[in-house]
Amino acid sequence: MSAQNAVSLLKLLLGVLRARRILREFAPEVLIGTGGYTTAAVLVAQRTLGGQVVIHEQNVIPGRTNRWLARVADRVCLSFDSTAQWFPQEKVVVTGLPVRKEFLVLPGKTEARRRLGLRENLFTLLVVGGSQGARMLNELLIGAWPLLDDGSTQVLHQVGARNIENTNPPFTGQGVEERYRIEAYLDMPTAMAAADLLIGRSGASTVAEIMAAGLPSILVPYPHAVAGEQMANARYLVDRGAALMFQEHSLTCEVLADAVSELRSSRGKLESMAKASRSLAKLDAARTVADVVLSLARENRKG
Repeated sequence: MSAQNAVSLLKLLLGVLRARRILREFAPEVLIGTGGYTTAAVLVAQRTLGGQVVIHEQNVIPGRTNRWLARVADRVCLSFDSTAQWFPQEKVVVTGLPVRKEFLVLPGKTEARRRLGLRENLFTLLVVGGSQGARMLNELLIGAWPLLDDGSTQVLHQVGARNIENTNPPFTGQGVEERYRIEAYLDMPTAMAAADLLIGRSGASTVAEIMAAGLPSILVPYPHAVAGEQMANARYLVDRGAALMFQEHSLTCEVLADAVSELRSSRGKLESMAKASRSLAKLDAARTVADVVLSLARENRKG
């Protein structure tokens, strides 16, 4: 055992002791964790007190913490069926990843565009890099726009609050500003309902929302994700015909423009991708996770 591992183990033990004190006061019957090292001590403490433990893994490739915590968990909820190979089969429940309730009652495309002040008859491209924005995606899309602008396309581009002041499109005139909207943040359910195609990262929440909205997408995984989980999330959609994927290091403005142009000109391909995306959605994920938790609570009371 290395010195670093010894220190980590000591911190975990101290965290378990502190968590036990809190949990004794609160006395939860079931505790649910969503991964990350900060959850480990609390979930282990719950187990040492005899309580029930549920973990939820959001990504296709599970994190190390959840793989380890599966040993003490009573149930393992998964967003994707292909993740089951990493966990004890008797504990696995494929629930999907809960999304905001607004995704369950999306407006129609025409109504969504009206709410957002978009033109109703234009091909609509939604670009989003996650809640923080993605500078590389911002630069790629703005660089690709002159190659994409055919007069019948509009872009709704979320750049993130930290990038809004530094993102200035290098094009003006001829009504382009009306067809290329740059925002710090968007009402994402409405924006996805308005879009014909999405370009973005492939974090677990983004992917779950894309599927809930039944959107075709071009995904550019974040290249520095520790376990390559965004690459695996994107690959899940690509393999099922719901998305295209490009790696950031090899993506150019020209390549991106060509991909969008090809999809824009092929409504049949877009409709096929949208159908595949919609078929992967698990809109009852929140209820399914809740049912898992409540079922364990009832078992605990009977015991």
